[in-house]
Amino acid sequence: MGRVTAMLFSIFSYILGMVAIVGLILWIAGWYLPVTVNQGLAATQIGLHPALAAIWNAGLVLIWGCQHSIMATPAFKDRWKNMIPASIERSSYVLIVAVLTIGLMLLWQPLAFVIWDVSATIWGTALILIYLFGWVIVFISTFLINHFHLFGLQQAFENLTERQSKEMSFVTPMLYKLVRHPMMTGILIALWAAPTMTLGHLVLAIGWTVYIYFGLRNEEKTLLVDLGDQYRDYQQTTPMVIPFIKP
Repeated sequence: MGRVTAMLFSIFSYILGMVAIVGLILWIAGWYLPVTVNQGLAATQIGLHPALAAIWNAGLVLIWGCQHSIMATPAFKDRWKNMIPASIERSSYVLIVAVLTIGLMLLWQPLAFVIWDVSATIWGTALILIYLFGWVIVFISTFLINHFHLFGLQQAFENLTERQSKEMSFVTPMLYKLVRHPMMTGILIALWAAPTMTLGHLVLAIGWTVYIYFGLRNEEKTLLVDLGDQYRDYQQTTPMVIPFIKP
């Protein structure tokens, strides 16, 4: 793959990744889109019994989570780089995440049973603000650690310009002084800050919460291998996802 082609591929992956993230924000909140966590498209509804629909949705979350975890392992990355240029390894990950996220939203089977609904109260307004605050945390966190490297654009640009980036040092800016994984903190806030919590939304919230728990355990094993005592000291002084709670 040529350098220009790799750069275009990374730009396309980045755009699709941003579309998927914005779509996910609107999908969970039930804003503007014809399909939401509580309202599916007629073409993608398969008429399952609620119990089977919950299992179906849990399966979608499992597929989504397995892709995240497997493709993030060093062993997979090494094999993957033997098949594609290293400069687009991260972009290919972003592209696949985006496709699976869009697929999850389209194939989701809404379960309309209401667990709580405070949407018409001041508490509902507060939860909407908390929901948006969670996503603000997510986006700020990406820029604190290098947004464009995280989404693969920097690697492709360095390949295009034949520049060698400086080796990134281990830093803990701002939010990373409060928790080790502020992006996951923001996602958890957004998942649970629901003015209307339906059974379908609950399945999503529980599924992704479980994934985050196990996914972070695996990620931290990799970080310990890569960073050693430096990261071990960080673990001992900084909570994983909930601020102000001693590790």
